Amino acid sequence: MGSNSNTAAAIVAAARQAIAERGSGKLSLSAVAARAGVSRPTLYRWFPTRDHLLEAVATEEEQEFYAGMCVAIGAHRAPTGQLDAAMRYLVLYLDESQAIDPIGADPEFVVLGFRRILPTQVETLVAVLGDALTQVPAVRAGALTRAQAAEMFLRLAYSHYLLPHPDPEVLLANIRGFAGLPQNAATRAVG
Repeated sequence: MGSNSNTAAAIVAAARQAIAERGSGKLSLSAVAARAGVSRPTLYRWFPTRDHLLEAVATEEEQEFYAGMCVAIGAHRAPTGQLDAAMRYLVLYLDESQAIDPIGADPEFVVLGFRRILPTQVETLVAVLGDALTQVPAVRAGALTRAQAAEMFLRLAYSHYLLPHPDPEVLLANIRGFAGLPQNAATRAVG
């Protein structure tokens, strides 16, 4: 199975790079196959349609987000450390995970992707942060649910991606303030 899963992974990686460079509208399965080093019949065996390939790309990105968030939060025992690590991850995730600017290539695809993935990412954030979200003053006061706070943080992170702040650390400090954390918090991993 290793070789087969490597083939699928190479195809998805090639598709991600092609989307980042040219956008989803110009995604050519022939170009993806060539970039992945596989024949077109091999690509079609794994991903019979363009939509199947786009779904695989989206699924991989969701899995990467979840895994990265778990690692970031898992390095901390205290709820405030977990919340702070999550805020840092949200602000820097898209900057660090995208080597090329997909917004310039295909803004509609990016915005539709955010819309599609937001509910899943809210669930992920609520699940991995759990009670750490009760550190947020609005949640503690009963003005927001944990899911509403998670959605606010995600929307702030998305806005940074769409309209980048010149200094992500300043944005992070502002988000920390909203989360009820010291604006200059420096999370340190436990261990």
